[in-house]
Amino acid sequence: MLTHLSIFALTASLCSSRAAEDPATDPGPPYPCPTASYSNPELYGPDGLPTFRPLIIAHRGASGMYPEHTALAYRKAAEQGADLIECDLAITKDHKFICAHEPYLQLTTNIGNKTEFAARKTSYNMDDDDENFDWNDKGDITNWFSFDFNLAELRTLRKRQANNFRDPRYDWQETVVTLEELVQITREVGEKQGRTIGIYPELKHSHAINKILADRGESKRFEDHALEELNRLGFNSSDSPCFLQAFEISSLEYVRNKTDLKLVFLTEQNLTDTVWDRLDKLNLAGMGVDKGNLVTPGHKDDLKRGSYKWGEPTDFLDVVHEHGLKAHCFTFRNEWMKLYWEHGQDPYSQLEEFLELGTDGYFSDFPLTIRRFLHYKGKLCSPRMGSSRVSGSSPGRTISLTLIAFSLVYTLLN
Repeated sequence: MLTHLSIFALTASLCSSRAAEDPATDPGPPYPCPTASYSNPELYGPDGLPTFRPLIIAHRGASGMYPEHTALAYRKAAEQGADLIECDLAITKDHKFICAHEPYLQLTTNIGNKTEFAARKTSYNMDDDDENFDWNDKGDITNWFSFDFNLAELRTLRKRQANNFRDPRYDWQETVVTLEELVQITREVGEKQGRTIGIYPELKHSHAINKILADRGESKRFEDHALEELNRLGFNSSDSPCFLQAFEISSLEYVRNKTDLKLVFLTEQNLTDTVWDRLDKLNLAGMGVDKGNLVTPGHKDDLKRGSYKWGEPTDFLDVVHEHGLKAHCFTFRNEWMKLYWEHGQDPYSQLEEFLELGTDGYFSDFPLTIRRFLHYKGKLCSPRMGSSRVSGSSPGRTISLTLIAFSLVYTLLN
């Protein structure tokens, strides 16, 4: 007969896998894949990133849960299993690079409350270089701009959640984060998890910033500063775990002969044959595709409460693929107001739709949701259905073992 002590030992043994999932001790990611699979050339490319499934791209970090472009949001995105983490490049007065959605800072920082910086509020034109085409025009902006401050000054700022419908508990705790700090996070967490975590920097408002730099007597362009920093950090080839993206085609044309990095063109609108001809000459790796405008367009309902789809999806992803490019779609968000009514307020419904349409990557504010979805589909760890369900431990497996253990104890004691 089993003694109480032996029963306790058995229970502890069966439940021991729970400790491995303690977020305080487990570096993640959830639903881990076999470590050996990360070096399988049939599954992962020379850049260390998966080739058999859509990429999990953390949009501004895990920005749905934490303030965007902070070390916290980046670290959580890495721990949650992102393949790549996005950084919108913003240059400082002393030519350092921070990550910020825009080079103007008021929306997500407390810079407006800094009396010592009040006099530096100013206006700049943030349009692109094409008067006949809106690549990413923002017009005249009055704000505080990263390139009017040195890095030490910017580090005195604190950041907040950009959206008021999201968790506010982390507001004003984090400061700005540099590109270098993002890279350090990806390498540190990647080493702990035994996998490669890449970066997805964006050349943001290159033309507008180049005008400002030129007006200050600087001969070096924004793109040159960015390439130098990426090279210093070890990103300089097509095998680097890095995609360099931009909305402005002229910016990509400028850097194409200066770097072997994988380049991605971002677009929110349909492209003419002339534009496609320009893009075809750039040897791009992919295209960042606005999913709502270009793939599944929609319209507001009569009450302006939510949105419906306009009929069937377009063939835009097929066109991208016909040009030999990967299609990384943006931006996937969990909140009901970011979905169509047809999705039943279920983000998995939208993720499923784009998986079937052939997306090669999900830009998401919630990288953990994308990872869970790919696990649910059995595509997380290999292209074979169900393979990821048996690799490593998972919350479901832990709960099952725990229930079995306590059920056994109850039976033996009674």
